[in-house]
Amino acid sequence: MKRLNPVGSVLGFILTFLLFIGLGISLWFNRGLAFSPGRVTAKSRDGVILKGFTSHADFEKQCSTCHDPLNFSLAAKCLDCHGEVNQQIQAGEGVHSQSAIVNDCANCHPEHRGRDYDPTKASYQLFDHSLTSFSLNWHQVNYDATPMQCSECHKNSTYSIIDNQPCLDCHSGHDNNFAQVHVGDFGSNCLGCHDGQDGMINFTHSQTGYILEGKHGEIKCSDCHTSEKIKDTPKDCKDCHTEPTMHQGLFEKTCDTCHTTQSWSPANLNGQSFAHVATTGFSLKLHQVDYSNQVITCTTCHPKDLQTTDIQTCIDCHNQHDTVFISDHQQQFGSECMVCHDGVDRLSNFDHANFFPLEGKHASAECDECHANKVFRDTPAECWQCHKEPDIHAGVFGLKCYYCHNADAWSPANLQQHNFPLNHGLEDQSLQLDCTACHGVNYVDYTCYNCHDHQANEIAQNHQAIGIVEPDLTSCANCHPEGTVTKDLQGP
Repeated sequence: MKRLNPVGSVLGFILTFLLFIGLGISLWFNRGLAFSPGRVTAKSRDGVILKGFTSHADFEKQCSTCHDPLNFSLAAKCLDCHGEVNQQIQAGEGVHSQSAIVNDCANCHPEHRGRDYDPTKASYQLFDHSLTSFSLNWHQVNYDATPMQCSECHKNSTYSIIDNQPCLDCHSGHDNNFAQVHVGDFGSNCLGCHDGQDGMINFTHSQTGYILEGKHGEIKCSDCHTSEKIKDTPKDCKDCHTEPTMHQGLFEKTCDTCHTTQSWSPANLNGQSFAHVATTGFSLKLHQVDYSNQVITCTTCHPKDLQTTDIQTCIDCHNQHDTVFISDHQQQFGSECMVCHDGVDRLSNFDHANFFPLEGKHASAECDECHANKVFRDTPAECWQCHKEPDIHAGVFGLKCYYCHNADAWSPANLQQHNFPLNHGLEDQSLQLDCTACHGVNYVDYTCYNCHDHQANEIAQNHQAIGIVEPDLTSCANCHPEGTVTKDLQGP
């Protein structure tokens, strides 16, 4: 009997038909799973539902949800579900917008690796951390040289959030004193300044476009950086320094036109150094507000221009406060207010003794004898500036008249040193000779012959006998220091 070929047999056809029926049923029931390279992830985030799905496993049989190669790319399908990521990319924000392979999602987030596989964490192995604006160049190992793990800085499970507390904890453990001072100066917003390079290690403030010169170089960082926001700190003077009230309405708010960081004063006004006290001699200490407690501005005293002082302004202002006093004051001292007043005011409780004690004859002198033409400031205070030095004094005693004289009277003087007895030859030894008795045209030269008989030949012979000749012959006091005859000249 001839053997039948199983391929062409009825049974073969039946079995083949059943196989295709089974395969069709399987494809219909499992859909694309028959062609799937592996199970997709079941990882999800609490409360997050995208397009009605909580995880990729929910649409595992619906391959076209992710794969529609004839119409859409895989990345387009990913972003269709992950709308938040798509918005970040479009806005140029977030990590994804910085990635050069943003259109190849599967390169960082592979799938079909099983239910427990996490595509998000898988991307960390390929993730370029510099895209976050924080480099890991200086954060590869801990202070104890152990490898640094992502979870040490990112405390949440998805590593999507970072706060500053891990930075503070880590660095405080290494140098607590430094960390505490640093936080006190700059605040605890570490990422506000640090980029991991670290951009602050060789930091100079000039890199910010604001050079710390003058007084700015002496202040603490926290004086300007008053909040934890270090970047975008205001740089204009007006943002930190309140404009003086007296300035308002007079100058532009470009302070550096007149002032420097060395000091507020002196200013540079119209190309010239200006400090109100040094330049004008008048302090504004007592001229901040007027009698009505209104702020005194520059134009209050300088109504015409800032270069001119109108004294009438002083008079009008003080007249409103006390007319009688000002009238009497002008009558006695004149109207040139700034000749005497300097704004401190040194004359508010004036005591002449603080400038020049009026004692003796000075107390009875009229004011205008010293203050001619009602000029009071810089009046001479030295004796020789008012009293001419006597010719007989010239070149002998100097100009410190009060060493010998006093304000009660010029004479008698109180000589500090005079070895020769001043009562020489007087019956009343309590009296003194007048200076001119011995001294003629000056106090350097003297003669005894105004009183003693001058017998020139006899005197010369007597003194020659003991070796005294001209010119020592006329220097009587050398041998007669007390006005008496020496033993050598008394004879036998």
